[in-house]
Amino acid sequence: MTQPRQPPPTQHARKRSPIPWLIFAVLVVVAGIVVVPKLLDDNSANTGPEPVAAEEQDPLLLAVQRCDPAKKDVKLSDGNRKLTVTGAGEKSTTGLSESGLTCVFEALQMPGQLSERMYSTVAADLQLEGEWPGFTVTWTNDKVKGLKLTVTRS
Repeated sequence: MTQPRQPPPTQHARKRSPIPWLIFAVLVVVAGIVVVPKLLDDNSANTGPEPVAAEEQDPLLLAVQRCDPAKKDVKLSDGNRKLTVTGAGEKSTTGLSESGLTCVFEALQMPGQLSERMYSTVAADLQLEGEWPGFTVTWTNDKVKGLKLTVTRS
C-alpha cells in the first residue's frame, strides 16, 4: 500500500530587513528639507545666495526710504555718498517735521549728543560740523528756516 503523499514541508518566509526602507525614508526626508524650501522661495532662484554684507542696507538709502518716501526733503547725491536733509522751520511750509528728522538720525545711527547739538544751534552759529564713525555732517539751524544738514559718508 502506498501512502498518500504529503505536501513538502513549507519553508518559512524569510523576513526582509527594514534597512532599505529606513534608507529610503531618510532620503525622502533629506530631499524634502533641501528641495521644498527652494521650490517655495522665488527670490533665491533669481538672485542666488546673497553675501552677508548685502543684507545690511545702506544707512543713507534707508533714511530716504523710511523717513521721506516722497523724496522731497531728503535727497541722495554723489553716487549715494551724500545725503541732504531739509527740516521744517517755524515759517517754512516745506521740510521734514521733528519726527521725520528723528527718523533720519535713527536710520543713520547718529549719536544723541550730536543731534541734540544740532537742535540747540542757532542761526548766529552759522555752519557747524560733526562726525561719528563712517560719517561727517555739516548743518545750519535757523528757527525760521529750519534745520538743514548734509551727511557725507567718510
